[in-house]
Amino acid sequence: MAAAGARPATTGLLGLGEFKLNRPATRLQWLALVGALGLAAVGAELAWHHPLSGPLALAAWGAVALLAALLWVKTPLIVLAPLPLLGLAPWSGWITFEELDLLVTACGCGGYLAYALQLNARDRAPAWRHGLVYSPVVLVLIVALALSAAWSVKRGFADAGGFEFGWFHGYHEAMNSVRNAKAIFLVLALLPLWTAAAAARPRGFARGLLLGLVLALLAGAGAALWERLAYTGLLDFSTDYRTTALFWEMHVGGAALDGFLVMTLPFALLALLRTRAPMNFAAGLVIMLLAAYAVLTTFSRGVYLALPFALIPMVLLADAQRRRAAAAGPDSSQLDGTGAPVDAPLPRLAKLGALAMASAFGLAAALIFGGGGYRGLAALFGVMVVLLTMPASLWRPSLGQRLTALLMGGVLALLLGAASWALSTLLPKAAYWLNALALLACGLLRWRDAPGEVRPVYALLVTTAWFWLLSTMVIVADYWGGTTGLWTALAAGLALAGLWAVMLLEPRLWPLNGAAHQGVAGWRKRALLVAGLLLVMAIVAALGGGSYLRDRVAGWKEDGQTRLTHWRESLRLLHGGRQWLLGKGAGRFVTSNYYDGPTSAQVGDYRLRNDGNESYLAMAAGKHQLGRGEQFRISQRIPAPAVGPVKIELLSRTAADAALVLQICEKNLLYPDNCSGIEQVLKPAPADGQTPAGGWQTLQMQLGPLPALGGDWWAPRFVTFSMSLDTRGARVDIARIAMHDAQGRALLVNGDFNREMARWFFSSDRHHLPWHIKNAALHVLFEQGLVGLALLGGAYLLALARLSFGRGRDHPLAPAIVAALIGFGVVGAFDSLLDAPRIGFIFFALLLLGLGLRALPGEGVARLA
Repeated sequence: MAAAGARPATTGLLGLGEFKLNRPATRLQWLALVGALGLAAVGAELAWHHPLSGPLALAAWGAVALLAALLWVKTPLIVLAPLPLLGLAPWSGWITFEELDLLVTACGCGGYLAYALQLNARDRAPAWRHGLVYSPVVLVLIVALALSAAWSVKRGFADAGGFEFGWFHGYHEAMNSVRNAKAIFLVLALLPLWTAAAAARPRGFARGLLLGLVLALLAGAGAALWERLAYTGLLDFSTDYRTTALFWEMHVGGAALDGFLVMTLPFALLALLRTRAPMNFAAGLVIMLLAAYAVLTTFSRGVYLALPFALIPMVLLADAQRRRAAAAGPDSSQLDGTGAPVDAPLPRLAKLGALAMASAFGLAAALIFGGGGYRGLAALFGVMVVLLTMPASLWRPSLGQRLTALLMGGVLALLLGAASWALSTLLPKAAYWLNALALLACGLLRWRDAPGEVRPVYALLVTTAWFWLLSTMVIVADYWGGTTGLWTALAAGLALAGLWAVMLLEPRLWPLNGAAHQGVAGWRKRALLVAGLLLVMAIVAALGGGSYLRDRVAGWKEDGQTRLTHWRESLRLLHGGRQWLLGKGAGRFVTSNYYDGPTSAQVGDYRLRNDGNESYLAMAAGKHQLGRGEQFRISQRIPAPAVGPVKIELLSRTAADAALVLQICEKNLLYPDNCSGIEQVLKPAPADGQTPAGGWQTLQMQLGPLPALGGDWWAPRFVTFSMSLDTRGARVDIARIAMHDAQGRALLVNGDFNREMARWFFSSDRHHLPWHIKNAALHVLFEQGLVGLALLGGAYLLALARLSFGRGRDHPLAPAIVAALIGFGVVGAFDSLLDAPRIGFIFFALLLLGLGLRALPGEGVARLA
């Protein structure tokens, strides 16, 4: 048998080992085979009923199952990486079931099958090296959590009038209980497989989990970047548009993207701080910058508050890990040859210098952006990048030589600056070319550095070039912003020049001195600081370049009072001690709020009905105050129609006058743009000799003419058709709707509703409070009662304690999991989160893993990165 911790030979397909099929030999392997077959039956049934294409979904399901069988140890990677992109509800119409269910069943089927048949022959780690171990108490707690969730589903069915299966149930029907509670059961379906994977290959399992979450963040942030690019523009921070990416769960509001970001970003940051490979570091830096942009464009005060609360403890815990490992020695556990030594703390004066630099840059960015706009801010960024890359050889000359270099460099830079200003007034755009020329000069001088040599003339040239670059920054701001830009940039430039002069004369203030800041490690730190500069600039641009974020921050008190009122009204929906103890049932908040809450909570709804052999859509408007954003919409994603008018044929009936609004818009989820619409007042059909009043009637309408829709090829926009009612409390039945563009193409699928609600989706663009309790703890209390809340709260605190102070504290991923759970808790203080299955899946995966992960000798911090 291989020695403990020895790396097995990488033979066979893709280096995964020897592949062969073996008959299950143990009881666990037989149970795994049964589990694989059960998941196969469920997954294949779900895939075959996928509204878009059953055969295609079944083929994709089989491919994922095969991949999971080959890589069963790293199934967290396969499940988590595509998660933010696999939300096809706006196209399919599915909300109870979704692509997450297909992904989990496929990974479970393939993984359990590989484990049962011993498909990939590998050495098994001894028991003392199992990476995921649950104590009996924790197992009892997990079982109790599952039973509480299952009981809430049962109570939800009862509250809905009994169980009734449906592929397309909405938020008021019985299957919504399944949708709301399924996240923990999906995780539990994979947990035995993950336990076996962590026993077979602890390091491979942990790496798969880390990489899966980092790639998920990349996918989610990339989707957010596309959305801003397509619908608002990257630098538009004034439009009332909050990023939703591809999280369809936000179709009635909520914070799915917020919860996703705060739970995945800590893993990317931890990987970035630990990786030593230059390419991995560069990729990690790009991912972090994309994630920072996504965070900023959520305009979510909860996310802005959660990240400091989450990331500061993560950094402290990670630092404590490294110090414990260093103190124990390299043979103990957590450091190997690829790891960097633990950095000595900065001296007090260096900390003061770092604080002064950060403050000066923040102040300069605010001043320059106010007068010089984005061009001035870009020039400031160049100045700071050059400052952060100043060579250490500048401090080798004596104090007198450095002082002379400062004085002479200042005079020469003034002359160069005066000439540059004169030239900028004579030639258009010369200010930008001069700034680029000064930046090039600084770069060439940095390239010509000779470390270890005393060169006073070199110090003079570098100082002159940097002061000249500083003056061109002022010229750029003046050229763009006029007098205002000139004076604000001049003030910022003088402050930065003074700061650099003091640091050049007093090297102890320079925070990047010392051996730890030289070589590869030094460039990594400088790259992180440059990323920090970009983040500060983005924050300044968001605050200074648009009023939307400022307005949201200013309205925190009023919004907070609204939340408190909503929470009080929501808790009044629980009647009697039994409901307080055990909850009202999973997925029953919307219905309870509709019938027992205020009028503002009586939102629109829909039902699929049958009239003989024909199906029809019964659509009702809300009883609250209606506006364009508050209307309840039934919608369908359509191909971009041809330019010109669109013809609509509608077969409907109504018992009273009702205003029906039909629109075609460019729309991702909540914010319509470039809309063309028509509002038709539907009246009851008059009675005739054979048909009573209020019968079916056919209407012909024309919408448009439409402009070109769909956006650019590099930033496509989704085109959506929607129906809504603009009459409070009205009801309209729709038996058939057909729509053709100017070229005669049919734009709608399942317009007769004979495939139930396949391809149809619903949303409430602005009226969100009735759909959520807006607090994760109160959400659990409402659905599972005090018992469920106590169980989940206990598991949450236990996981935090284990990973911070207990047996799991030295696991490489412990700091990131702690940060993710804290971030979830902070965002969950302002939103439900757990009513979004994908977010619930990530939360329960991290929570249950946090209850069992433990540190192992030789599986250290640096080895994981």
